Amino acid sequence: MKLPYIQAQSQKGLIGIDSRMGQYDIQSKSADIEVHTTPTSISAPTPMPELYMNQDRMWAAFNGGKPEAFINRIYSQMPSIAQQGIAKIVEKGNQMGDLRIKQNPFPDMAFREISQGPPQVQVFGAATAHNVDIEFKINRPDVKVNVGSVDIQVQTHKPEINYQRGDVSVYMKQYPSVNFSVAEMDVRV
Repeated sequence: MKLPYIQAQSQKGLIGIDSRMGQYDIQSKSADIEVHTTPTSISAPTPMPELYMNQDRMWAAFNGGKPEAFINRIYSQMPSIAQQGIAKIVEKGNQMGDLRIKQNPFPDMAFREISQGPPQVQVFGAATAHNVDIEFKINRPDVKVNVGSVDIQVQTHKPEINYQRGDVSVYMKQYPSVNFSVAEMDVRV
């Protein structure tokens, strides 16, 4: 007699999982920017240059100058001219009184007096190339700087975020099962 044997077949269960990821939708507006600029301003007013000319010495050399200066120039020379005249008189007196001189001194003195002429009085000023005084004055510019500015205003916007949830689906794709089968059975007795 043969013994029967049992055959078992099993089938695994299969679980199916479908998932869909969540999605973000982000929208953002660009920032609003306002810029206000104040430009730098510079002012530099410059006074006109000044020219000073003194021509008194030039006119004194040409025509004697102003009457006061002309008269003062002549009178200021008079003391030295008087001293020179007195010195000449003393010298003449010394020559006349000198007994060592054997000849007559009067003709020589007269000849010197005629050839010498009047005293040298400086009526006009000295004639030189430097008689005109020139002074040129350049004034510094008055520089004022008003520093400008930049005012920046920025308005930001929050982003708009929309989130769509994902999902997960779990299902049985294949159920587990066990099948038993008996192989040939001898039912004869």
